[in-house]
Amino acid sequence: MTKRFESKKRLKKKWLIEYFFLLLFTYLLIKFCIYTLVDTSPTSYFSVKDLGKSFYEKVKENTINQPTVLLSYRGHAKPIKKVIFASTNPKYPKVYLYSTHNEETYAGKESITEASLAFQKSLKEKQVDVTLEEQNIQEFVRMNNYAYYESYKVSRIFILDALQKSSYDLVIDLHRDAVSKKSSTIERDGKSYAKVLFVIGGKNVTYEANYAVAEKINALLEEQFPKLSRGILLQTGSNVNGIYNQDLGPNMILIELGGNQNTYEEVQNTISILASVIGEYLYGKEV
Repeated sequence: MTKRFESKKRLKKKWLIEYFFLLLFTYLLIKFCIYTLVDTSPTSYFSVKDLGKSFYEKVKENTINQPTVLLSYRGHAKPIKKVIFASTNPKYPKVYLYSTHNEETYAGKESITEASLAFQKSLKEKQVDVTLEEQNIQEFVRMNNYAYYESYKVSRIFILDALQKSSYDLVIDLHRDAVSKKSSTIERDGKSYAKVLFVIGGKNVTYEANYAVAEKINALLEEQFPKLSRGILLQTGSNVNGIYNQDLGPNMILIELGGNQNTYEEVQNTISILASVIGEYLYGKEV
């Protein structure tokens, strides 16, 4: 009788173990099917804050495999450098500064990241409150196996997160162009400067507003330092991006600061002038 009772206990325990593993296998199978069947094309983006939503909500909203999920679950890239906040004074105009192609370099191998830090410092001196994106965007691009031309998908995530946390008077994507030294340089009074180019994507609904912002800054720059600007490039062709995430707001511009053959000294010389001009624009000077 005792042996029969013990045998029943063993059978029950075995059945419970098998039932547990069956449930686990079923759960993993369902989860795998969901991940593979849900549309993974990153056409709509959401805030990092939405990561707190339940698994069911993410599947329902078709966001389970969107870039933000991949970035967050694979671990964060190392910050570029500690953020230097210019000010917390609410009276100061606010700028969000980031670089989609943050690893672009100049002739001396200094990167656009270093130029961004110098630009932030110069804007601070003009009483502008600057938030500099601290994450290495290109590291996230590699982390998620994106092609280089898909970098804007990654920077979009950080822009959306920044815009959800605060409002900005100006959003700048800082780049470095790839043109000849002659095209990207100007000399005045024995000093050499890296030229700037404003780029506006013409394939989004806010392009007119963004173009108007670039026009005002460009006009102030021409007034202070004629020919330092290469003008405004409106990208509307079939083989260009034409968006540059500027569809997210009416005050977003892309600035090409110098070219790959410019020295970092030439870039720094330009930064001081560009910061002064942007300060004038933000404080309402008209030309």
